[in-house]
Amino acid sequence: MSLADSPHAGKDHVRQIRVVDATDWTPSAWDDLTVRTPLGDAFQSHAWGELKSGLGWKPLRFVVEADGKQIAAVFIQERPLSRRLPGPLGSVNIHYAPRGPILLDSSPQAAQAALHGLRLIARERHALTLTIDPTWTDGGDLAATLAGAGFRSARREVQVSRTAMIIPLQPTDEAQHALLGDSTARNINKAKRAGVTTERVDLTDPAARGTALEEFFEMHAATGRREDFLVRDRDYALKQWRLLGESGVASLWFGVVEGRRRIGVLLLHCGRNLVSYAAGAPDDADLHKTRANHLLQWDIMRWAAGAGFAGYDLGGVDTQTMPGLPRDESHPLWNLFQFKKSFGAVPELRIRAHEFAPNATLGAIWRTARRFR
Repeated sequence: MSLADSPHAGKDHVRQIRVVDATDWTPSAWDDLTVRTPLGDAFQSHAWGELKSGLGWKPLRFVVEADGKQIAAVFIQERPLSRRLPGPLGSVNIHYAPRGPILLDSSPQAAQAALHGLRLIARERHALTLTIDPTWTDGGDLAATLAGAGFRSARREVQVSRTAMIIPLQPTDEAQHALLGDSTARNINKAKRAGVTTERVDLTDPAARGTALEEFFEMHAATGRREDFLVRDRDYALKQWRLLGESGVASLWFGVVEGRRRIGVLLLHCGRNLVSYAAGAPDDADLHKTRANHLLQWDIMRWAAGAGFAGYDLGGVDTQTMPGLPRDESHPLWNLFQFKKSFGAVPELRIRAHEFAPNATLGAIWRTARRFR
């Protein structure tokens, strides 16, 4: 079904933009476009949309075409504003596309067409505002298309971090080893000599994932208490991880010491990158002694390279209160930054969240209201 058709002035000619409603596509067909393409992201997966539907968001899915060719896909969470606006304005919705849109062509022209399609969707669905936060490099060619498309920096960030630490995955152990810092290489060998092993849990297998996810949550919660970070409600977290796992867009790994799982990492499959999403260890893990985390990361890297991933993103090294890449030891995540660099990770800064308001006046009122909330 075509939601909207509109001409758009591209670089070389006027492109015909068509937005196709894909909300009723099968999960596999949708994930083929939004997860299993080079620029894909698990936050745009069918499973993520179904998860958010349980929190009051309506999942909407669209494919944007330019001149008859698919150039982007986007899952949008829609929620009606709790209060009806006066007069003819009536009911409006709040839209958020987590890590979207997903470009099927990485050129700035594709980004321009995708953003044009998003504006059509926002107007058609009576959005007060549409917020996006794709994993586009800050200052890059894709980011440069936002201002001209009517998107501006959002009043508030949505994601916890705007940074990434991506390890380039190599075809051989020798080439991968060459990226390691000397101490990191020694710690990997120390873990091997100590008898540390690793385990990958098949999250598509109900029998395997049940107790494994529960055990991982206890590790994650313990780490949250130690490190003072937010841990989701147990039932919500387990449901999230289960949905992602059974749809094939997540993996769970453990480091095992003397037959006991001592550290765990939940990974998301995001296009050409494998992404560390959540991690944890029990209070008595003593990772300094066993170096289990070093071997675990090494084995994940080597598995990911064999599975066809180009990069392994160890996750962010900033927070909303301390944004940007750490520059010196005054940053609270400096040690984490150095740990990730020691594996050969290359830092990357992503764009801020951006938003589009079909009605500029209402959008300005909304931004002002959010400033004081």
